[in-house]
Amino acid sequence: MFFEYRFWHFLTRPYELATQLQTGTMRHFNRRLLLVFLAGIALFALREIWGMGTEALTSVMTTTDYIIARYASLAGTILWSILYITFHIFGVALILSALTKIPYRQLVPLQVIIAGVLLMEKAIIFIVFAMKGATVSLSFLSFGPLAVTVMDNWYLILFMNQLTVTSALIITLQYRYIRGFIADGRWKEHLWILIGLHVAMALITAVVAYIPFDSILNSLFGGGF
Repeated sequence: MFFEYRFWHFLTRPYELATQLQTGTMRHFNRRLLLVFLAGIALFALREIWGMGTEALTSVMTTTDYIIARYASLAGTILWSILYITFHIFGVALILSALTKIPYRQLVPLQVIIAGVLLMEKAIIFIVFAMKGATVSLSFLSFGPLAVTVMDNWYLILFMNQLTVTSALIITLQYRYIRGFIADGRWKEHLWILIGLHVAMALITAVVAYIPFDSILNSLFGGGF
């Protein structure tokens, strides 16, 4: 039996996707996979062209160097978008396969949906920032803005900034999908595995965000040796 892979349909029915993957043959998956990659590249490139995340370049470059740096930054952003989407689709699928023992290939369709959800979150944030004409380092969809009012530790604030409404939605989608494969009643165990994985990824992402790249750029290009 054949079934069509439909992003919006299975976004609200991950359990149905899991069931159909075990009983049928999926069609048109590669088209949706390509669309997610193209949408992600376009979104990251648009954010870069608008200037989101390139504020540090303005104060450390001459006009000519700045133009060259912007082109280099755009190329780097496109490369990063490909790596970002690739990791969240194939890398996370590999990690989940190792943790849940579900075949890797059957987790990839789920992660395409998850990557799409992450891109939608970034699109919403970008649209709001573009309308305001300014950016902030904390996401209004996360616990970061709340954490900054009660915490002084910037690393913990960055960690809380990774815990978003989207994270809860993703855990729900992954959990409902995994339930379509797990028949031994270990659903609660797998829920805790998913929560632990997302917390671990948030901790790692916060460490990367904590690195003072602005100071490094100033040291490299601003003569601050």
